[in-house]
Amino acid sequence: MSTHINESLEELPAEIKLSEGFQKYYPLAVICLGSLGNCISVLVFFGTKLRKQSSSYYLSSLAISDTLFLLTQLMPELAKVGIGIFHMDGFCQFIIYFTQLCSFISVWLVVVFTSERFIAVRYPLHRPVVCTVYRAKIVLCILITIALVVHMPYLVIAEPQNVVVNNSTARVCDLNVNWFNLFVWLNYADVLINMVIPFFLIVIFNCMICQSVCRLARTRRTMTLHPSRRRQPTPRNSQHTSQMKITEMLLVVSTVFLCLNLPAYVFRVWIVWDQKTPSQFKTIQFIANQMYNTNFGINFVLYCISGQNFRRALIEFWSKRRHPNKRFRDTQITTVLSEFSKSGVGSKQTTVNGTWKEVHELIPIGQN
Repeated sequence: MSTHINESLEELPAEIKLSEGFQKYYPLAVICLGSLGNCISVLVFFGTKLRKQSSSYYLSSLAISDTLFLLTQLMPELAKVGIGIFHMDGFCQFIIYFTQLCSFISVWLVVVFTSERFIAVRYPLHRPVVCTVYRAKIVLCILITIALVVHMPYLVIAEPQNVVVNNSTARVCDLNVNWFNLFVWLNYADVLINMVIPFFLIVIFNCMICQSVCRLARTRRTMTLHPSRRRQPTPRNSQHTSQMKITEMLLVVSTVFLCLNLPAYVFRVWIVWDQKTPSQFKTIQFIANQMYNTNFGINFVLYCISGQNFRRALIEFWSKRRHPNKRFRDTQITTVLSEFSKSGVGSKQTTVNGTWKEVHELIPIGQN
């Protein structure tokens, strides 16, 4: 079970507490900025030429899942300002269920697009058949259906409870002790399904992708060094270069995913194993949880840093929104102008190439 229930740092000793500003504002910054970045990512993937690629459907779904996860993290923050939706019966159980659901989908989307990149790089001849938008939609439907079913037990292991905090009664969404044994097994299953198996799959796929990329780079370098083997640029080579850029970006995303998720899952296993967390590790646990949450809001930054195709698509998307008629004006066209002599006997034709604006400017007619 994710560390989303009753994770307050109220009990931390003052000497090991983080700055109040970090504890108060960093989670909100991740939720707000991460959600904004994810929404922009969805618009770019679906609103530009990137929508023709199957990987864009996976990354768009990942952005949507990450945003929904971040919104569930906003519920405990709302409780601190008196909006106690998270502590209401029914909402408490559903939010815990939905949090686990989004976490599972996000994790396995990373595995899916990493495996797709492996196929595209290792077996490029199979890419047009396997890596299609239609297959991506089928995979997404199957993944979401599995997630909805396997996480049903999370609807019963939590409930709103009244606890005493600082001599006052507070209502929290916490573990239902009647289901503690189920919680322990679910937690082990969560670590296995959402971390151990994906971790090894992503590492294996990434290693094999890197091996293939290095081999291709050596081949291209060899062809460059021997002028007799050089080939003229072709549309196929350009498409291959575009695929390699996508692969590099997804390698960065999957690697950062592993780095940010691993600490939180290590602490999760430790807590279930010992059932007590030493006070000196409370701050480290908090940092690990924030690293985990950051993973759901950092992908837009990673796309901008490592994805050349994404940056171009983002600029294209922004330009279209600022100048919606620019694409029409800048379209290259060919216009044939007929010039008739004053006598009406002869005529000549002039072909003009240029943008719509340039061609349709007032062009003087020559004299015969």
